[in-house]
This record gives sequence, C-alpha cells and structure tokens, in this order.
Amino acid sequence: MNGTESSNVDLFEPRGRRGALLLTVLCVPMFLVLLDVLAMNVAQPALGRAFGVPRNSWSLLVDAYTVPLAVGLLPGGWVVDRVGPRRILLGGLITFALASGLGAASWTWSVVIAARALQGLAAAAMLPAGLAALTTTWSEPASRATALGIWSGISAVATAVGPGVGGLLVAALEWRAVFWVNVPLVLAALLGTMRLLPGRTPRGERGRPENLRAVITSVIAAAVMTSGANGTLQVVTIHLQDELDLSPGPAGAILLLATAPFVLLGPLTGRLVMRCGRRTVASSGLLIGGLGLLTLGHLPGIPGLVPALLGIGVGLGLMTAAIVGETMATWPARPGLAGGLSNALRQLGTSTGVAIGGLYSLHAAGAPLLQHTGLVGGSWWLVGAVLVIAGFTRG
Repeated sequence: MNGTESSNVDLFEPRGRRGALLLTVLCVPMFLVLLDVLAMNVAQPALGRAFGVPRNSWSLLVDAYTVPLAVGLLPGGWVVDRVGPRRILLGGLITFALASGLGAASWTWSVVIAARALQGLAAAAMLPAGLAALTTTWSEPASRATALGIWSGISAVATAVGPGVGGLLVAALEWRAVFWVNVPLVLAALLGTMRLLPGRTPRGERGRPENLRAVITSVIAAAVMTSGANGTLQVVTIHLQDELDLSPGPAGAILLLATAPFVLLGPLTGRLVMRCGRRTVASSGLLIGGLGLLTLGHLPGIPGLVPALLGIGVGLGLMTAAIVGETMATWPARPGLAGGLSNALRQLGTSTGVAIGGLYSLHAAGAPLLQHTGLVGGSWWLVGAVLVIAGFTRG
C-alpha cells in the first residue's frame, strides 16, 4: 500500500477524529427521518387545532411525509448510484431545510401538508445517499461493521427521544418549533458533508448483486424486523394509554425498555458481527426477540410487559446493523440502490405492522389482545430467524 492509500484509510478510520465527525454527519439523515415521524405524531393535535382541522384529518401530517418517503427511496437510490452520494446528500439536506422552514412559516393547512410532502421527498434522497456514503467510505469489513453499528444506535436514539422532543417543543413553544428544530441539525450536517465527504466517481448503471439470494433475504428480513417490532409497540402503546389509563409521559417511559437496549447494543454489534458473522448475529436477535414477544400477555400487570419490551430492544440492537450490513455487503456495486431498497422494506414493514396492530386493537383488549399480538409477533420473528439462517451469507 502506498502512502496516499494509507493516509486515506487513516483519514476515514472510525476511531479517528475526522472519521468520527464524518460518521456523525452521515447519521443525521436517519436521525432526522425518525425524529420527524415521531415528534410530529405528538404535535398532531396542537397543529390540527391551530388550523381548525377535524381530527380525522390529522393523520395527513404523518402520511404526507411517509408516503413520498416510501415511494421515493428506490428512485433516490438509483439516482445516488448515477450521480454520487455526496451531491444527492447535499441536495437532500438543502431541500429538507427549506421544507422545514416552509412548514414552520405555514399560514394554511395545505401549506403544512405540502411542506411535509417535500420533507418526505428530501428524506428519500438523504437516506440512501447517507447509507451509500457510509458503506463506501468504510469499505473494510471490520470498520464498516463498526460504522453500521453506530448508525443503528443513533437511529435508536431518535426513536427513543422523538416523542419526548415533540412533546417538549409543543409544550414550551408551539407546533412550529417541531419544524424549526430540524434547521440547525440540517445546517450542521450540510457543512459537515461539504467539508468532510469527498466526491466519488458515480458507478455505472449496471451492477448485479454478488449474491442475489442474500440481498432478497436481507431486505425481507428488514421488513420482518420492523413489522414485528412496530406492530407490537403499537398494540402496547394503546394498551398502556387506553386500557390502563396512563398518561403519555409514564407510557413513554415504559416503552423506553424497547429502545434503551437498542441504543446500548447498536455500537457493540459491529464487534459481534466481526467475531460471529452477520448471519449469526441477525438470527440471534430475531430468536431472542421472538422468545421475548411470546411472553406478552402471559404475565400480570405492567411488569409482565418487561420481557417482551426488552426482547424487542435487544433483538433490534443485535439485528439492525447485521441485516442492513448484509444488503450493503452483497450488492457493493450499487450502494445507493441497496440502501434505498433496505430502507424501503423497513418503511413498508413499519407501516404494515402499525396498521395490523391498530386493527387488532379494534377487536380485542386486555390479556387476549396482548397474547394474540405476542404470539403473532414472536412467531413472525422466529420465522425470520429461520429465513436469515437459510439465506444469509457466512460473512
């Protein structure tokens, strides 16, 4: 290896100062996407009432964001591979900042919805661009596994703090602050991208996966992961607030049991992946989480929820980086499309799980609801573990 190559490796070593700054910058898109979904969920009532919109229209605040995001991820990934991650990431960040400013300054309900849709399109560009930049910068397996572990941990932080941030901003200021909070984060990421992320030669239009079976298995596993977790959390949230009459604060504190292990395990997963392989780590997460979910509704009271919630957190902490890493590692020629596909299936899984969880809650309650949810979610994750064992590579 010559001197130039060596300096480039050192420059982007995850433990180096410059590498750590770049990794932080590349984690911002995922953090913003999750924060804007969860914080807006809490802000819906205040915003809807501010414009005199009926309650049945409030969900448009979420749908106007998540639908363009889901639809745009694959085209966004394709463009990343054609143009390069740096340009698309910069464009997505600028658009997201402008959309957030528009949302904060909105004077009608229609403008708010348009701003949310523009945010969703920007997010659809940022997500695959950020993930492609991460996996091409940290191309060596050990450093990539570490970087993806940190990336998954940051996404868990957004999941954990999103509802609290939304509630605090609305209570202390007003709903416009939920939009304004994005702007400094985006500007910091924009500056960091400009200074730290080098431009790369766009890849050709062709580039088949190195292992098509592993790519298909990994994106299906991503959907299994998010549908099982978020569908169960939807039911538990309804159970805590509607059936046990807990306020959002205590209910949110209990749900932290499902995110705290994710935050702690995410950065450690890289080491486990290098020692045991993605297949072992991902299947272990699905197995542990699935067994935890099977206990749901069989133990009394709020303490009885603990094994299932911890199972979700430990499972997500183990499997997220391993599943995403499998997709990216087995389709290295098209990191943008691979990242877009992985994120699209995760979004699809989340939407499907939440919809099914809400449907369950309309037809059952109490222990029967929890038991049925736990049986379905736990079995679903155990099937996912078998799928991973059969379809993942040994890496």
